[in-house]
Amino acid sequence: MDNKITRICWNSHHWAFPSGMEGKSQDKESLENNQGYSFEEWLGEQSKQIDGFKYAFLPAIDTQNNRLKGNKWNIWLYTLKDNRKLCVGYIKRVQCLAEKDAQATLDTYQAEGWLDEMQGQLNELNINTVPLKETPALSIFNIKFKPKDLIWFKEPKDISHHYANHRYVLMDLVDPDFKEEHLLEDDLSFDLTHILETSHTVNDKIEAVNNRIGQGIFRRNVIDLWQSEHCAVTLVDIACMLTATHIKSWELCSEEEKLDGANGLMLCAHVSQLFSNHLATFSPKNGRYILEVSANIDPMQLKGLGIEKETMLSTAHLDFDSLERFKRYIQEHNNKFIETNTFYHD
Repeated sequence: MDNKITRICWNSHHWAFPSGMEGKSQDKESLENNQGYSFEEWLGEQSKQIDGFKYAFLPAIDTQNNRLKGNKWNIWLYTLKDNRKLCVGYIKRVQCLAEKDAQATLDTYQAEGWLDEMQGQLNELNINTVPLKETPALSIFNIKFKPKDLIWFKEPKDISHHYANHRYVLMDLVDPDFKEEHLLEDDLSFDLTHILETSHTVNDKIEAVNNRIGQGIFRRNVIDLWQSEHCAVTLVDIACMLTATHIKSWELCSEEEKLDGANGLMLCAHVSQLFSNHLATFSPKNGRYILEVSANIDPMQLKGLGIEKETMLSTAHLDFDSLERFKRYIQEHNNKFIETNTFYHD
């Protein structure tokens, strides 16, 4: 799915409802200046959902002529504040609406009294504009997404040097490192929220939270130590497909070993399963580490999975202490592999 970025107007209420003219554009042709607000100011309002979706508006998404309807993107959001472009968050899996979907949403908002609530918020700001019930549906709703897929950053990121355009247009995201950094951080935030909302006991929640936090720290430690974010076997670099995999089994590790980057490898999920079940390992050979795979696995299936026997794992960039720790972990893994498997032989 493509990654886009677009501008939203400034809002001092975290985009839960309109906040007035403070910080708004001085451009006389802009929607926010003409009417004193813009519809994306309700973007962060989470209580109004239809069939599990949040319906909202982004100025850059113009589906009036059906040009964008049906498109799906991950969209990063930035706003202008004190002449700086500040990226404040992003929405995963945004879906662009057709007119009939927007109209059905508007009808539901009217039936539920939600449109009247929005109108009341505008009235409190003394904003005199076209009544919402007379506004075209696509001018109020042109996107939908799952509420959990709207991620607000804890601290906005200044992206002024990345983008010269400050208009309300949809642009390609040009900072992939920034993307991956926040995807990792905010997936952790969502997982922790999910754990806390379960009906488990307090002790179970504490244990689950500690384990999940440790998983995030461990992943970052593995990436930092190996200086790589691709699978050590297939070289795939799609972040959501990669797992930070322990070499020494997690349940056998000390607290320090559980977080040690030298005790891990970035592997695709299917490779991780082979590795964790000791059906694959990296064995030392002439000063290098070579992939060995169980003889019980069909070579044609391995080929279909993008797994090549005798793939070499480079350890050249590891410092001495890290390399020594890795050697200890991988030797233990080799021993487990040998216990239950037969090596491939040409």
